[in-house]
Amino acid sequence: MASPLQIAAGDWGFVVMGWMLSPILSFLVNKFFTNLSLDISRKLRKLEIDTIPSLKETLTKVEEQRMVGAVKGKGSESNLVTLKKIENDLKSILYEAEDTLDLVDYHRIEKKVKGDDGPSWISRAVGACITRCKGFCWLGATLCRSGEQIPISQRSSNSNPVMQRLRAWSQSLDIKALCQSMQKWLAEKYVAACHYRDWSYEVVGINKTNKEDDIAVDLFFLTIDGKSLWKRIEDIENIFNDLKKSHLLNQDSSSSSKIVAEDTNKEETDDMHRSIKWEVFGRDKEREHICSMLRKGSDADGPTSSSSKPYSVFGIHGITGFGKTTLAQYVCDHEKKAQDKHFDTVMFIHVSKTFRLDKIFRDMLSEIKKGQQSDSNGVTALHNELKKNLEGKRFLLVLDDLWVNNENRKGRDILLDALDAGQSGSIILVTAQREDAAAALGAQKQILIPDLEENDYLKLFMHHARPGTIEYKRIGTKIANKLHRSPIAAVTVGEQLRKNTRISFWETTANDVVLNETMGALWWSYQQLGADIRRCFAYCSTFPRGYKLKRDELVRIWIAQGFVNTGGNATEEMEDVGNRYFDELLEFSFLQVRRTIIFGSETFTIHDLLHELAETVAGSDFLRIDLNGSPKDIPAGVRHVFIETNNGAKVLAEKNQDLGKLRTLIIKEHWKVGTDRKQPMDELEEVFDCLFMRMRELRVLIVELQQRTEVMSVPASVDRMKHLRYLGFDIFAMKLILPSTFSKLYHMQTIDARYMSICLPENMANLLRLRHIVSGRLDFPNIGRLTSLQTLPSFTVKKEQGYELKHLNKLRGALEIYGLGIVRSKEKALEAHLARKERLTKLRLFFGNNNTFNDPDVEAEILEGLCPPNDLVELDIYDYRVQGILAGC
Repeated sequence: MASPLQIAAGDWGFVVMGWMLSPILSFLVNKFFTNLSLDISRKLRKLEIDTIPSLKETLTKVEEQRMVGAVKGKGSESNLVTLKKIENDLKSILYEAEDTLDLVDYHRIEKKVKGDDGPSWISRAVGACITRCKGFCWLGATLCRSGEQIPISQRSSNSNPVMQRLRAWSQSLDIKALCQSMQKWLAEKYVAACHYRDWSYEVVGINKTNKEDDIAVDLFFLTIDGKSLWKRIEDIENIFNDLKKSHLLNQDSSSSSKIVAEDTNKEETDDMHRSIKWEVFGRDKEREHICSMLRKGSDADGPTSSSSKPYSVFGIHGITGFGKTTLAQYVCDHEKKAQDKHFDTVMFIHVSKTFRLDKIFRDMLSEIKKGQQSDSNGVTALHNELKKNLEGKRFLLVLDDLWVNNENRKGRDILLDALDAGQSGSIILVTAQREDAAAALGAQKQILIPDLEENDYLKLFMHHARPGTIEYKRIGTKIANKLHRSPIAAVTVGEQLRKNTRISFWETTANDVVLNETMGALWWSYQQLGADIRRCFAYCSTFPRGYKLKRDELVRIWIAQGFVNTGGNATEEMEDVGNRYFDELLEFSFLQVRRTIIFGSETFTIHDLLHELAETVAGSDFLRIDLNGSPKDIPAGVRHVFIETNNGAKVLAEKNQDLGKLRTLIIKEHWKVGTDRKQPMDELEEVFDCLFMRMRELRVLIVELQQRTEVMSVPASVDRMKHLRYLGFDIFAMKLILPSTFSKLYHMQTIDARYMSICLPENMANLLRLRHIVSGRLDFPNIGRLTSLQTLPSFTVKKEQGYELKHLNKLRGALEIYGLGIVRSKEKALEAHLARKERLTKLRLFFGNNNTFNDPDVEAEILEGLCPPNDLVELDIYDYRVQGILAGC
């Protein structure tokens, strides 16, 4: 039996081994992987500049060929099915390629934030990794996985003489073979060495700071998994090459000439200005007839089924795309401007297939209150508020795109009950595809939307195309005759023709058989868009029909998904490019301006036919679960999911499904009447923790819940979603608490929690890519490091270091600055460099600081030093003393 002295000697031997082994391993590992990482770097470079652009180009061709075949009736059904499968496979490997590069970028940012380099991180990683290995088999299994292991090149900078001698000695060795043969031995011995080293730490009293996270282990796996990464890229290239061999991809798929780019910036600006003028063609006669009928009310054509009611019901019906909504809006605009003010209030409400009573009530109250939003929560409270606001008023209510079924029968009854509060002579005007929609509300008279007269239709088409010479009109007439008098087809096709003045292009378009059908005409217009804009439009199919889109939110989501391309222009912001995409979709009527305003912002919708087109081109990438649908499984190929149902987050979390490929998850919950909206905070956290652990590739997460809780804490597992760029929370909570792990989401671009205060982690400044924070008042240290910030709700001046504005020159929109009372000189005020923040449009300055103020003369100098930008539209100053008097403006 060994003596205590022998045991102690052996123990200290292992301690020395633990101290000595780490730098040797650092050198060996670094030597081996320097050569490996060079090859992988070339492979990654090729993936970025060659493979991905080729993938996108091929995907565009396949999409065109599939759509042409479907619209023109070319090709067999089996060929179309094959093309669809090729398209899905191309999308899958494109996503895989983008995610591969995305993870490389993630760890580059991580390295920049952590500041680790060379042998130091490798030695820590090797030690931590082998400690956790517990044997060669476990390590081998880890090395072979092909998940999110991406290599990062490392170069040794160690100039230690011992290391230099080791480097010279290693030149004669096969380092790779040596590493492989020693791996098992090192694992066994290093486990023991680390055990005794750690024991020595405890004896001496040293704290292990590296134990606080596993980032070193992650980086080590990333480096030693180079073979898996190589294979991952090889698989992408091989699948792509196999798909390109299909004989179907070698056929001519073009339906017409693409629009050739022209230097017509001034013309396009003028055209866009002209296109935003809302003009109606050929509907004056119908408008006059309907307005006359509305004024006569129930006396128009005898008794009605709802004669005991204070309102009468009329309907406009017809197929999609023939102008029902436009005619109803035309009637509303006329009544709003009418001198006799026959109706006290005019409301235009888009309903759609998803009959949401709370949304309808909120939209009606917003119309009545001229854009002001209701503070009521729940259908009962909204119902009571609406009845109160309708009392004694004669109203005109348009229910646009109404669908009726058994599921919304109770909702319709509740709606009509609220309308009973109106004054006699009120009108409900329903637009629908079928007569039964208005009939379900007790319609007195139905109007079938007529076709536009041929001359009126040509005027509409040429207005959106290009009024000009006789030759243009001749060809334009030929094109218009192919469009079956569909107004939406006239607008979209006409706007695209306006962009190209070549007679040859017009002639080619006139002979294109794809325009013979309305959907074909819409697809032709879609085909003229740029590839990136097409992808943005197809993404809009994520949202339900009639969904109110907000410009800033949609553009930021596009950016988060990687759809916005600056073309290598380092001086151009992605938001500016994204807004150009948005304007182009708006110009060509793929997006339409709504007549309602939400919190001071315009909203936009997509015409039903164009939404159908977006669904067609988007294919199986997108899935919506609506309010009337039952929860269902998410197919494996789906990347973008919109859930609009009750308790959707919990239902999704409880389903044992693979959510690892999702890129978008939008949950909009709508609580049923009579349901308890209070839910324990820990239950909400458990739901999201379950989801976060399974959504490793998610880029956009938007959650709107009706549950009430004082505080919502985001689970620490949020850092598992390394690709996450957009986080939106809208919950009935006073505060949103983000965990410390949130600061590891290095790709994060937008945090939107506009109705809550946010408790941010200390290391928030690590999020170097952060561009937008939309919330209540907040502050955090080292905010000056976030030089990409464009949206910041407020900034509080503090004496502590790390609270500075001078480098945040990309800020735009509105900014509030608090605590100016502690600024003591003009020089300090100048350090904010407000004049350099040229995109700011609204500025609020608060001089008060705990009821203490500077001398008025000093405050005047400070105000002068702040020096706002020249293009500022609005300036508000609070708690500022002028000649000793407290002033606010």
